[in-house]
Amino acid sequence: MAEEGKSGKRVVIVLLTVAIGVAVVAWLAASRVEEGSRARRVAAGEVEAAAVLRDGVLYEATTGDPGLVIAKDVGSGKELWRAELGAVATQPALVIEGETVEVEIAGTPWMTLDRTSGEPVE
Repeated sequence: MAEEGKSGKRVVIVLLTVAIGVAVVAWLAASRVEEGSRARRVAAGEVEAAAVLRDGVLYEATTGDPGLVIAKDVGSGKELWRAELGAVATQPALVIEGETVEVEIAGTPWMTLDRTSGEPVE
């Protein structure tokens, strides 16, 4: 009888170990998919750590209080617009999609700005 109790505990331990292993593999796979998606966006020129050059305009993001996004004309160096992000401790990333600039902080969408004016888009 004592032998059956030990056998049952072993089965439970094996099943828990398998379940934990499957969960870890699923989590790692999901992380890889997210990294792969971001890597494709970087390769396509859509994401940079702090700056994106698109159609002759350099969009730069800064940390600080306040953090900023600044758009500059590359030819003249003239600042076209600037937008305040609030207090930002982590380097923002910029995603240019169509007519918007998406600001991401720590991989999380933070703010979407109009590409031509720098005004927030809701």
